[in-house]
Amino acid sequence: YSFRSRIEEVKNGVRVIQPKDIKNDDIQWDTVTATDLGAKKAPEPLLNGDLLILSRGLKQQALVFKSDDSERYTICSNMYHHYRVKSDDINPYYLAFLLNHSNKIKNQIEVASASSSMTVKVYSRQSIEDLDIPVPPRKEQDAIVALHDNIKQQQQCYQELMDNNQAMLSGVANKLTK
Repeated sequence: YSFRSRIEEVKNGVRVIQPKDIKNDDIQWDTVTATDLGAKKAPEPLLNGDLLILSRGLKQQALVFKSDDSERYTICSNMYHHYRVKSDDINPYYLAFLLNHSNKIKNQIEVASASSSMTVKVYSRQSIEDLDIPVPPRKEQDAIVALHDNIKQQQQCYQELMDNNQAMLSGVANKLTK
């Protein structure tokens, strides 16, 4: 859906996923804006498992839509290319992982976007659809996704530990300087 200006917030409108709402490949639901689409035909809503790929910006980003279970009508802004995986043989989380972590695929997208003379990179739908993506058996895709999720969890735990250590050191320093 193409918004021509700033998205005006309304209380019970259609929720719109924007790049500002994404942190660590997760949607931060408390920042998502709801708006009124007016008389225009509403675009297809996002469903769990839909792949969102950033269409422009300084860094490439792909993520899989996972609802907050509110069953509210949700769409993505035109800053994202929206894809729905229609085969049970392909795990959308595997596709997002590969798009975010494969240097070869990132380079293919970069080369395709380099042909444009814009300051902000534009990742065209065509350049994404022309990618040569390896698709191993579903069981292998699921194992890769599980490994990725495990590593992300470990990183979160390490970050929490570092934050707690920093808070402890600050507490000690504050106590000493009272």
